[in-house]
Amino acid sequence: MSTPIYQLCIIKNNIAMWKAYRGLPDEQRKDLDKKEAASREAVGAKPIVGCFSAWADEEHPYWSLLCFPSLEARIKHTQTLQEIGWLENVDAFTLLGTSESEPAAVTIPNPTYKLWILKTSPAGEARIRLMSQEEQVEIMGKHDAIMKELGVVNVITCNSYWCNEGYSYFGIDAYPNIEANMKMMQALEGLGWKQAMDSFTLLGIPEPEGA
Repeated sequence: MSTPIYQLCIIKNNIAMWKAYRGLPDEQRKDLDKKEAASREAVGAKPIVGCFSAWADEEHPYWSLLCFPSLEARIKHTQTLQEIGWLENVDAFTLLGTSESEPAAVTIPNPTYKLWILKTSPAGEARIRLMSQEEQVEIMGKHDAIMKELGVVNVITCNSYWCNEGYSYFGIDAYPNIEANMKMMQALEGLGWKQAMDSFTLLGIPEPEGA
């Protein structure tokens, strides 16, 4: 499969695992990090965004998005992670997806990123089916208009249902500030968004280079 594969990774705050990882000798920890980075480079994986999110959700302190050139590249990287013992030192939730377009460039100064994951929701899908095509188009039009007014950029939207039936889509939006996110949520409330969409979201700010 030569289609680019996007891998969402959400790091969990597993205290025991953090202690075990930080308890490794410095050289062993650095060697582990170098091998993981070398494996990504070897298979052609490219970082899209990496975010620090503990300020918004201490249970999930970091999350990131990588792009692999193919599913085979992702599988090979995972096999390497198993071989070097990486998976024994990191507690994470991952989700794979495909996108119809490449990630949008973000020129917003100091953006706040929002990761969103849509859960498969029979009740929400049933509600949407009761709406006419015109009503669905109208709501999505209002949604997009609000994003444009607030200066929000949809970085990427991925279809993940083929990988995990519990989660149909995930994506990342870039906001100019936290106030824009607050206004967006108020607007979605007015549209009745949460009655049809079951989602999980995380806010984050870009990880400093070299962190």
